[in-house]
Parts: sequence; structure tokens; C-alpha cells
Amino acid sequence: MTVPPELTYLALFFGYALEGTSLPVPAELLSLGSGHYISLGLVSFWGSVVAAAAGNVTGSLVAYAAGWLTGRSIRRGSPLARLLGVNRAALERAEPWLRRFGGLTTFAARWIGFIRPAALMGAGAMRVRLPAFLFFGALGSFTYCLLWQYLGWRFAPLARHLLSGHVWEGVAALVLSIAAGVATLRLIGRQ
Repeated sequence: MTVPPELTYLALFFGYALEGTSLPVPAELLSLGSGHYISLGLVSFWGSVVAAAAGNVTGSLVAYAAGWLTGRSIRRGSPLARLLGVNRAALERAEPWLRRFGGLTTFAARWIGFIRPAALMGAGAMRVRLPAFLFFGALGSFTYCLLWQYLGWRFAPLARHLLSGHVWEGVAALVLSIAAGVATLRLIGRQ
């Protein structure tokens, strides 16, 4: 069964939009699925990158808007801030970076997961200029999505090979490998 390319692009857009808000969505797994379709020639590599990056920027804008709307109440632990994992300590760590580097911090936040929620919401709360936020956020999102789409595309044939002979063993190995990789990347990002 093949999925129409439009649905693949929509799934990438919405999955990465959720991840872009800083919700703990493993969008990297979406990249493996789209990588499978890229490797079969069913969807475009660049179309997948653009769909994922556009979704990611959209999600980041939602987090920025949430910070703008809640303002300094983030410090008091607004429900939205708690949902996204932003607490007083995280915001206090992000504020000096936002003051010093402004929108450039959003580029770093795209790559360093543990600072993302506080940096994105904090940028809105601190009224970081929207054009700078968008420029650096889009640059970070594009490079991040480019890497994950490339890895999904290149890893897909290996995943197909693993699944071809021994389905359950291959599925278990694939899921454990992906989970270990994502966990490792997230743990590295928290240090």
C-alpha cells in the first residue's frame, strides 16, 4: 500500500509542527517513514525537507506566540509553560542568551533540544524581534530537517533489508535502534 505524496507531506508538516512547539514528539521517526518513500521515488527529497521545515517553523511560531501572549507569567508557571516544560529555572537559563544573541538563540534551540522550550517561549515573552526570530528559526529548522530527511532516506534501504527476512526480529531491532538513538541524542542535548 502506498500513501499519496500529498499525505506524506502533510504528515511531515503536522508532525514537525507539533515537534516545533517543543512538545515531545519524535519527529525523527516521521523522517524514517518519509525516507522510505523518498528511497522508492514516491516523494521528493526536497519536498519532504520543505514540508518538514515549514511545519517546524509553524510550530516554533506557535511557541513564540504563546510566550508573547503569556508574557512574564511564564515565570509563575502558566499552564501552557508547564505543558511545554518551561519552568522558572529554564527561563532564567535562556534569558541571558536571548538578551545577548536574540533571534540567533532560536537557531541554537533547534539543534539543542533541552533549551528549545524556554528559548522559543522566552523569545516571545521577551519580545525578541519577530523577523530575527523567523530568520534564524527558519535557518535552524531547515538545516535540522535537511539532516533528518537525509538520514531517513539513507537509512530506509537498511530498514527494508532488516525487515525482509525476519520480520519480528527486524522490527524489534529497528525500534530498539531508533529508540536508543533518539534517547542518546536527547540525553546528549540535556547536558
